Amino acid sequence: MSTYIATEILINATRVSDDGLTDLYEFVLNNTLHVIECVHVESLAEGLIYPVKDFLITLQDVLFELNHVRVNPRLDNRAVIGCLTKALEEIGVNVYNTPSQDSMNLCYRPLGEITENVRFYFNSSGHCVFLCPNARLKAVPPTRRKFG
Repeated sequence: MSTYIATEILINATRVSDDGLTDLYEFVLNNTLHVIECVHVESLAEGLIYPVKDFLITLQDVLFELNHVRVNPRLDNRAVIGCLTKALEEIGVNVYNTPSQDSMNLCYRPLGEITENVRFYFNSSGHCVFLCPNARLKAVPPTRRKFG
């Protein structure tokens, strides 16, 4: 395990839109979950990524869905993964099968597994705001009351 502690994490996300088009982005978040860098991914397979200029303005309050998390395998990522895990748990997302500190650098899921679709946006200061996953709605039989 490295003695150097990671202070950043990379998340890959899909821009949520009503037109059905898929736009992929990658965000670098610091250990307070603020976006410090952003790229638009045209093709991961071909390595085509482009920096997004003024992303704090152009992508502010845009809705994204979390795809996956990547870390630097040469660093100790426990603290920054812990920050992200805590933020997800605060909105009701359970994180399962979290890797041990020794295997985190070797696995493909450094966060662990989540069973919910997590959406987020970032505000004007760049802070990442995670949204509550799909609500557990309960069907309620209609009442015979008349309103109005």
